[in-house]
Order: sequence, then C-alpha cells, then structure tokens
Amino acid sequence: MGSYDPEEKEVDYEGIQKLAKASVVLLWSFFISLVGGLTLVWWELEYHSTNSQLWMVPFGLIMLVTPAIVCLSLFVSDSCNSS
Repeated sequence: MGSYDPEEKEVDYEGIQKLAKASVVLLWSFFISLVGGLTLVWWELEYHSTNSQLWMVPFGLIMLVTPAIVCLSLFVSDSCNSS
C-alpha cells in the first residue's frame, strides 16, 4: 500500500473544458437538426395534401442539413490546420 499524494494526480482541466464545449455544440446541433426534421414531418402529415404552408419545407431542410455541413466544415478545417 502506498501513501496518497495529491500532487501525483494531475488533471487536464483544459482538455475537460474543451470536451465539454464540444459536447454542448454537438447537443445543440442535434436539437437544431431535430427541429428541422420534425418541421418536415409536421408539414408532410398536416399540409402536404393541400400543398399549403410551403415555407415549412425549405425552413425544415435548412434546419436539418445546416448543422451537418457546419460540423463537416469544422472537422475538415481542424484536420487541415493541425500541426
């Protein structure tokens, strides 16, 4: 058995904060995509038969696809600029 030395255990707080920020961004991106998908489903079920409320279609598509495009561009940018 050894003695407990608090200086031996070093915690990387910057890494934890970076991971937490990335998790929050990922969660918000998921929610935005979910809103877009639900908007499209709502339009399909409620208004598609009459072709009314057509503004919901581009709005839903933009909300559904934009977070994926932003995440892809950030990933590519980060991988190209890493040293």
